[in-house]
Amino acid sequence: MSDNIQNSKDDLVTPFHLEGQPVRGRIVRLGSVLDDLLSPHDLPETVAVLLGEAVITAIAAGSSLKFDGRVIVQASGSGPVSFLVSDFTTDGGVRGYIRVDEQKLPDMTQPDLQALMGDGQFALTIDPGKAENRYQGIASLEPESFAKTAETYFKQSEQLPSKLIIAIARHTNEDGITKWRGGGLFMQRIAGGNDDDNYGDDDEQDAWVTALALVKTITADELTDPMLDTETLLLRLFHEQGVRAFEPLKIYKRCTCTKDRLQEILSNFTRGERKEMVTETGNVEMTCEYCAKTFSFAATDLE
Repeated sequence: MSDNIQNSKDDLVTPFHLEGQPVRGRIVRLGSVLDDLLSPHDLPETVAVLLGEAVITAIAAGSSLKFDGRVIVQASGSGPVSFLVSDFTTDGGVRGYIRVDEQKLPDMTQPDLQALMGDGQFALTIDPGKAENRYQGIASLEPESFAKTAETYFKQSEQLPSKLIIAIARHTNEDGITKWRGGGLFMQRIAGGNDDDNYGDDDEQDAWVTALALVKTITADELTDPMLDTETLLLRLFHEQGVRAFEPLKIYKRCTCTKDRLQEILSNFTRGERKEMVTETGNVEMTCEYCAKTFSFAATDLE
């Protein structure tokens, strides 16, 4: 398979709607973007998976906005992972960061939100920009998983039955190179939207229950399979109900760090404080927590 064909299936969020039924959703498929976000930090696997889940949650939530802005997903807890954040801009940009004390990490092979974060809070912020007021909703962390926490938040904040499934995995290609991949499916039950819809409460509930049962059959391998495109996956799930996929949005890694911006931050420190930052190389170094890129500044240039 050529790189062009491969790339056409990756790093997309695709909205969908079940034909004639009050069910809508979005599918997120990430390849190189997720690998670029996770690999530079050299995180323990369970921690990297948790950050990947936050990234997909931010994309699933932010891609539904009807205005230019961004969605910030964050969580804080009492465990070894004390903080994580991912933000998504409506043009498709995404980034993420996680803070972890590796010495306190329990020995585990599968992500366990309770063991990683302990007790804490989940927050989702909608930032419309342009001096508009932000909106933030908060929920408690669910011990089961980060996806379950986000799912519960959506149910409470939007008052719509919701289902969120996320899968993060490492795939090894034919050249023996291992990279991160991720996928997510977010689905909601909506009320009958126009006069031509003849939904009764029972009909809406039956349609939702059926869709929910079908979505629960999706596997982690299907969500992260580089050979399986989104349209095929949707047809595999909903071919009997009828499903319509809409124009996908391309996802890209976004970071706001620049050398000029970091130099401006350093200029706010006193000369004595900057002197203490000088390394053995004679330079001051700053590393972006989001993209893990290190910038070096000659001490004389900061005077």
